[in-house]
Amino acid sequence: MSSLSELIKEKNSLPSGNVYSKTISGKKYFYHQYFKDGKRHTRKVPEEELSTLLQKITTRIEIEGKIKEKLAKEKTIKLCKNATNLTGYVMCGNKPVAEFLNGILLSIDNQLAPLSIRRTQSIEKFLSLRVIDMSRTNARLLKKSLNIQVDDEYKIALYAYALSISDNYWFKPKHSKIKYEYFSDKSDSFSDLTLKGDTTYFPIKNQLSPELTTTGSFEKGWKYIDDTWWLYKSGNIKQIFSELFCYHFALLIDINTAKYELDGHYIRSLNFAEKYNFEPMAALADNNDSYEYAFALLYQISPIIAKDYLKLMLFDATIANVDRHNENYGIMRDRETGNVIALAPNFDNNLALLSGSESLKNPKQDGLIKLYVKFIQENPIAKQLFSEISFKEITREDIKGILSKMPIHIDNENDLVDKILSRYNYLIKQ
Repeated sequence: MSSLSELIKEKNSLPSGNVYSKTISGKKYFYHQYFKDGKRHTRKVPEEELSTLLQKITTRIEIEGKIKEKLAKEKTIKLCKNATNLTGYVMCGNKPVAEFLNGILLSIDNQLAPLSIRRTQSIEKFLSLRVIDMSRTNARLLKKSLNIQVDDEYKIALYAYALSISDNYWFKPKHSKIKYEYFSDKSDSFSDLTLKGDTTYFPIKNQLSPELTTTGSFEKGWKYIDDTWWLYKSGNIKQIFSELFCYHFALLIDINTAKYELDGHYIRSLNFAEKYNFEPMAALADNNDSYEYAFALLYQISPIIAKDYLKLMLFDATIANVDRHNENYGIMRDRETGNVIALAPNFDNNLALLSGSESLKNPKQDGLIKLYVKFIQENPIAKQLFSEISFKEITREDIKGILSKMPIHIDNENDLVDKILSRYNYLIKQ
């Protein structure tokens, strides 16, 4: 389904008004009547244009119906005093899992509560991990369009009840009667605004939008297509190539990964958290992104997850992904039990490969590879787990096969193949 901005643009490109006929001296004539700039206009329609004009007017009426239907589903929000005072409940679906009074934790369900609240007992930290990055130009535009005025940026998430497409946590102000089902209608009205800076559609009232809790520093927007969410992200040609190539390379070496596709000028990824709760590593480790610390935390949860983490970090070292931080990887939790079930699928590789100035130099001289190898060799548990992993053998033809399927082509493809193959083989031989 088209976004609201796209529908409005399509509607505006079509003629408005209606067509009527007059019979003069026994001959029928057709006229197009419409309003423009507040004035009524009428023009005679040549016979050869009539059929096309009627079809365009019919199409416009159909689109106006779709716009009306979309707008009828929009949810509006006005922050109540309990919301601004952080008095209420963090919910998991319809179940309260943490209660706060003026931002102070009163009670918590340790099995189901978000990991950041379990670790810090802070609702401010919870909200800060799920609020749009205000350094983005289009994020500031969204804030202005929704007339959001707050002193603390983390409170912006409250204008979406702290809802996120990546989990089923949200904030319910005390005394509110809203249930989780209230949010079942899928709204992507602002996806073009946050992705492209498109201001075709501006709301009359404060509307609920999933974009307010979409993190990350690149311009992006969620679109609801064929009953599922896709996250569209902007980037230059090197970044889009890197994201798409890394997706296919991850599949090649058996790394669990989010699905990526090229759609026009944008890269899009399929929501991988439709049935589970994604918790970023920052919920567990805050800003400490060292191999040792992350591995120790994940090993306490599950040796299997720790092993998958080692595979993911080897993948990063192979593709020269220097942008793996604690908000673009994490774990998946069962929504009913709160149990951690897996490492989250790999995502966000647009700053790997071609995006770095010297990102694919000689593996023996590469700092990222040196760090990873040093960690494995000096950590006995990581070393043992690493030795148990069966890494897939790959060939030049395997990598060239990925390049042959890419909708984007680059210069010196053979050089890229050689560098990736040498980095991968060097790493698994260490």
